Amino acid sequence: MELWIAILAGLVGTLVMTCFSQITAYFLKKPFYVVTILAMMLPFKKNVSAPNVYVYTAATVLHYFIGFVFAYIYFWQLEWLISNDIVSALLYGAIIGSIAIIGWKVFFSIHPNPPPIELTLYLIMIWFGHIALSVTASAIFGFFWSSEIPICGYSMRFFF
Repeated sequence: MELWIAILAGLVGTLVMTCFSQITAYFLKKPFYVVTILAMMLPFKKNVSAPNVYVYTAATVLHYFIGFVFAYIYFWQLEWLISNDIVSALLYGAIIGSIAIIGWKVFFSIHPNPPPIELTLYLIMIWFGHIALSVTASAIFGFFWSSEIPICGYSMRFFF
């Protein structure tokens, strides 16, 4: 498989994850906008303020780059270690979601003035968002490899 497929899977998976977090934030009526929170925290200042366009852009690029890295690692595992099925996608999503939770917890704990959000609920949303990223990446890889993804012994065809 070519690298551009991993890049596509990372970009689309991160977009789906970001949309998931936006929708979740809307329904929970919480300020759980991942890129905005990241942009507020990136300057690492005691006085948190609204991010300027450069910091917001850097936060967006960083967010999508991390999504690509997670998709690329999944891509590499699919070539050498695991099969592309829904169980692998869910397990990988749970693993990267757990890694993201650890990263965010560390970031919030070392930041001089993190935004006042309900962190536990935010981290749960982050965890589920990474499952969405992983399942999306799996679907894209399945589409380009065979257009099918086996789910519980049955082949599920994805149409894009």
